[in-house]
Amino acid sequence: GPNVLGPVHPVIADVLPALKKISNKEEVSFHMSGTEAVMCAVRLCRFNTKRKLIVQFAGAYHGWWDGVQPGPGSERANADVLYLKDMQPAALRCIAARADEIACVCVSPLQGLNPGSPPPSDLVLLDAKVRKTADKGTAYRTWLQKLKKVCTQNDVPLLFDEVYTGFRMAPGGAQEYYGVDADVVVYGKTLGGGLANGVVCGPARLMQRFDPTRPLRVAYVIGTFSAAPLTLACMAEFLKWVQDPKTAAAYAAATSNTDAWVHDVNQALSKDGFPLRVDNLTTVWTVLFTEPGRYHWMFQYYLRAEGLALSWVGTGRCLFSLDFTPHQYAETKEAILAAADKMRKDGWWAGGATASAIGKKIAKEMLYQMVAQRVGLA
Repeated sequence: GPNVLGPVHPVIADVLPALKKISNKEEVSFHMSGTEAVMCAVRLCRFNTKRKLIVQFAGAYHGWWDGVQPGPGSERANADVLYLKDMQPAALRCIAARADEIACVCVSPLQGLNPGSPPPSDLVLLDAKVRKTADKGTAYRTWLQKLKKVCTQNDVPLLFDEVYTGFRMAPGGAQEYYGVDADVVVYGKTLGGGLANGVVCGPARLMQRFDPTRPLRVAYVIGTFSAAPLTLACMAEFLKWVQDPKTAAAYAAATSNTDAWVHDVNQALSKDGFPLRVDNLTTVWTVLFTEPGRYHWMFQYYLRAEGLALSWVGTGRCLFSLDFTPHQYAETKEAILAAADKMRKDGWWAGGATASAIGKKIAKEMLYQMVAQRVGLA
């Protein structure tokens, strides 16, 4: 087809209005992945506010960029990030007190499932603690509303990282689900209709890439395949579908089906005395262990042996698609029950130890290995 403004295909005219409407934002920036879109959003917030710090909440994932990924997997020390805890009044006080230093407050709305903690991946499960989920998002919704109020009062941009939750929790994403209008929203994954993509939506005041008072001061954000015609075409089809009034009913049905499945599975797990439960937030679900245990991380391999291969390590956050059938829900339930039965029979849930005792034993073993390697015994 014809080109308009260089490489931008006319199909973008079907994409921009829809994204602006759904996000309730003035401007849109296209990128090639969710991680890249987060990088852009953070850079633009820092550039336009002229502030250095960003706020993240414990356990939240904002992509593999080392500027937002602390701990295992990244060796960079993040001196320009404030790490706070979800749903804590002290976090709100900190944001208000340091507002003139904060470029943006980053939120992963999926934390409504596990506020203040990461999903149960391999590394997380090693500490053997018992974990819980929030009350179906009600408390977290209230928390986000308070956070939005504090950010607005102190002129601190609120950034929703909806790479995962955008178009998963509701047709309008987490903004619609929680009833909170963030200043900047980042999308990805589902939006591309199967193709790699990332999108940043925000107000003009935070999307500027040049300083009108200083011509040589610019925010350098580019991408060779950003807004590629094929990607835009897939976006256009997806956005057309997601805005169809009938789509809301599909979302509601999927959430209802997942709620019912969680209730059914938990009844079966409780009846058989297994030390685990499942919980969900819309169509996102997770596995929770009700007793301390050193070997919970092995459960994923028992699931795999039953034909249920998880895309992530551990039993972190799993998804049901909108077209999941009753038969597939039943198959997933049976796989969980069969895996739990075999893991218990193999003796990995012998029980009796506390999380503290397990943690101390692991710490001693790690210390021994570190010393042994230094002195040549390992």
